[in-house]
Amino acid sequence: MTITLQSCSTISNKNAEKGNPIARVYEKQLFESDIEGVGKGAAKPEDSILAVKNYIDSWVRHNLILHYAEDNLSENNIDLEKQLTDYRESLTIFFYEKELIKQKLDTVVDEQEINDYYNKYIDNFELKTAVSKMRYVMIQKSIKAKTDSAIVWLKKRNEVNQSKLQNFCIDNAVKYQISDSAWFSIDELYSILPISENNLDNAPYNKSFQSMSDSTYQYLVSFDDFKLKGNAAPIQYVRNDIINIILNKRKLAYLSNVHNSIYEDAMQNKKFETY
Repeated sequence: MTITLQSCSTISNKNAEKGNPIARVYEKQLFESDIEGVGKGAAKPEDSILAVKNYIDSWVRHNLILHYAEDNLSENNIDLEKQLTDYRESLTIFFYEKELIKQKLDTVVDEQEINDYYNKYIDNFELKTAVSKMRYVMIQKSIKAKTDSAIVWLKKRNEVNQSKLQNFCIDNAVKYQISDSAWFSIDELYSILPISENNLDNAPYNKSFQSMSDSTYQYLVSFDDFKLKGNAAPIQYVRNDIINIILNKRKLAYLSNVHNSIYEDAMQNKKFETY
């Protein structure tokens, strides 16, 4: 293997159109046109030169390994044409089906469909961990926001209090979740709240309000409900899973219909024969 930056006097007309060869590995050559654009975005000229050198080095190493692989694999193990054909055909079908689904598949799943699926297959939604329905507001201690009203609004849920709490969170909270339908696994709770630091490990298993803090933040937390491991998961907790299941079933059914339609149309129009 040699690398040269000089023009070869014997290159063909086809190669001449590519410019001068700048590297060679056995019989394969890298030409100037192959590296057009390499290093153009560099801030400094030396960075551009380094980028070109790295590209050439990578090309040489890749083709050296490729040469040795081709030389040392048996013909049975190197049936690349068939593998490439199979891969291309699979990829073509994949992109066609992906585009069909994007254009044609109905992706709207209404609440009734979600409820029906949940009730029909409720045994499939057994909890693998305990979960807690929680609302919380996370506030920086340094702000010294007046939290008395926020505590009242968290404890006494109604439309007016919810609106006031929302405005309070927008003005003061670092993070918050005040929807009354959000469920969290125990691991998620411990990642959000300083539960252990405040000796409140049993709090998620009770319906209660808790105020807790760490070195930087104060947390106003309302644990509104809980479900233990082994019980049926709340529908809100598995809602997105159900939507994905329904859409996947819908997608498979749609593609099956497309495949059958293509087959039936081809058969009627004598587009294929079997011998």
